[in-house]
Amino acid sequence: MTISGKILATHLNRQAVVYLRQSTTKQVQQNRESAFNQRALTERLRDLGWPEQQIQVIDEDQGRSGTETSAREGFQKLVADVGFRKVGIVMGYEVSRLSRNCADWHQLLELCGVFDTLIADTDGVYQPRDFNDRLLLGLKGTMSEAELHSIRLRLDAGRISKAKRGALVHHLPTGLLRTGDGEVVLDPDVSVQQRIGLAFQKFLELGTIQKVLTYFLRNQLKLPRKQTSGIYAGQVLWKAPTSASLASMLKNPAYAGTFAYGRRIADPTRQVPGRPATGRLRQPRSAWIALVHDVYPAYVTWQLHEQIQEQIAENCQKMQERLTRKQAIRPGSALLTGLVRCGFCGRAMSVAYRDQARYRYVCCANRNQYGQSSCQCIAGQSIDEAVIEEFFTVLSPAQIDALEAAESKQAARQHELVAHLEQDVQRLDFAARRAERQYDCVDPENRLIAGTLEKRWEHALHELRQAEERLANARRDTPRPIRVPEELREAFSKAGQELPTIWPSLTNEARKSLLRTLIGGVNLRREDDGTLTIRIAWRGGVVTQKVIRVRSLTLRGSPAEQRLASRLAELYDEGLSDHQIADQLNAEGFMPCRADGFTSAVVRKIKYRYHIMSNYTKVRTSSIPGSYTVGEIAKLIPVDPSWIYRRLERGDIQITKDKRFGCYLFPRQPSVLNDLKRLKNREVVQMTVPEVHHNG
Repeated sequence: MTISGKILATHLNRQAVVYLRQSTTKQVQQNRESAFNQRALTERLRDLGWPEQQIQVIDEDQGRSGTETSAREGFQKLVADVGFRKVGIVMGYEVSRLSRNCADWHQLLELCGVFDTLIADTDGVYQPRDFNDRLLLGLKGTMSEAELHSIRLRLDAGRISKAKRGALVHHLPTGLLRTGDGEVVLDPDVSVQQRIGLAFQKFLELGTIQKVLTYFLRNQLKLPRKQTSGIYAGQVLWKAPTSASLASMLKNPAYAGTFAYGRRIADPTRQVPGRPATGRLRQPRSAWIALVHDVYPAYVTWQLHEQIQEQIAENCQKMQERLTRKQAIRPGSALLTGLVRCGFCGRAMSVAYRDQARYRYVCCANRNQYGQSSCQCIAGQSIDEAVIEEFFTVLSPAQIDALEAAESKQAARQHELVAHLEQDVQRLDFAARRAERQYDCVDPENRLIAGTLEKRWEHALHELRQAEERLANARRDTPRPIRVPEELREAFSKAGQELPTIWPSLTNEARKSLLRTLIGGVNLRREDDGTLTIRIAWRGGVVTQKVIRVRSLTLRGSPAEQRLASRLAELYDEGLSDHQIADQLNAEGFMPCRADGFTSAVVRKIKYRYHIMSNYTKVRTSSIPGSYTVGEIAKLIPVDPSWIYRRLERGDIQITKDKRFGCYLFPRQPSVLNDLKRLKNREVVQMTVPEVHHNG
């Protein structure tokens, strides 16, 4: 079939696409001739009969590898356009420009064959529907992938050879720089050198990364961090230290002058599509490819580096031992040690003792990792009492019946899930066997069909393996329905009645053991208003919730205290006294910190903190619109204020105290001044002042 016979009017009526790609950014910047040759393919398309306005150039994938499609938006757009019958011909300089992956290449061939789209390169034009052309294109795709493999082998061999000599150029950590001639030197910034040296010095002095982090944060010291990407690429920025940044610095052998290669490997199953730097796993030192000493200038000696690694490993071992003992019963008066988790971050909460009787449940994960304040710090006695009360309630016969019903229902749902998963395994097993039979029946020389059937078989086996794993996990997690015998039910009932009586006489170890027989975990979440939500996860999956009020260590600056101050100002504006305000706040459900309720002293303390003035203070410090105070009106008569107070006591001036401001207020009326002057001149012996109304 000639080229003119392959290109039909149906092809010429659709778009012609030239696909451009170069593997790396370095090739795009330096290998300009390759891009020029690829763009020149538009001339070839015009010679084949496509008009200029129907030729489209896709160049979004410049500087991206052809081993996968997830990071190539241009290739994805090309495949979509082929599927919509928009493309008549796809042209690339060679097959390797379109794809370096046989799976993606054969997918494109399949679509082009279905939707009658031609494929062209510098050697000619191919019709994917034609067997010979399809066979040739398949061979070209296989050779392209094999070529990539051989190139990678040569490059890897050269890289490993240089790495074993310590001559491989790779990323240097903060504090080390590479000069123009390739020599590695210490950062010329003395502050960077000294700060890195301080981190190593403090670890040797304090012994743990957490203590070093606390030291840096307490003294407001930052760590230098060289930026490898972004707008600040190549610059050293000073950032707040974290436990991760300190650990990365202390574990890096480059600071001991040692070149290390192969510390991490890429796990394809953990990589995020389009992000090749993800999915890295640390390797033990025995699996490193190269370890060459005295390659870089050192901040610490290799012996000190080894000592630091041993100390870090010992610290990790101690942490692992603590984690394995987490559910164990430990001494101390806290009954829920190892069971409590934070309702905000979900991490385990530890116990902090003040003395043997006073303790708190503390979430200190943010403090340990970032040196920030803890999520929650809650007094433990009230929590233990609430959980014990729920524990006694659960021991009642009604709760035992409910537990049996819940467990039975959960087991029934799990059995239903297992049945569906078994059907999936049977269906996928049949599909895998059928794919195997189809593969066995094909002629091995027909590589295109054999390759497609082999991939279908592998895909079916992969799905079958996943379904079998899901079924195995579901069977392992299937709970057995709980059936409490009558004698045990009666024993539980008696225990539920007698346990509250004998509970005070039990030891803490016995109490903890009893609680752990039914309780799997406790979740705590305290709100700003002092309410604490306790969610108890019982063995078997049942969850109950209880809300109590607890004392707060401090509310200063919190939204709860700001709402309290706003309400306090409203109550003072209504003219209530400190005692009345305290009663009102208690009635409305407000809670102070470190107290069970508000008192006059607590109200005055918050008033002074937020500079809230009572109405009487407002009268003394400023004038009241529409009214005269005693002092103001004494100046206008004029008399001494004591003269007015004596007339008020004798009843010569008939006036009632203002209910809102709690003092005597005279209306701003000329008649009131005239009557007072007449009383002063003894023209009258008594006067009545009308009541003043204030609406605030």
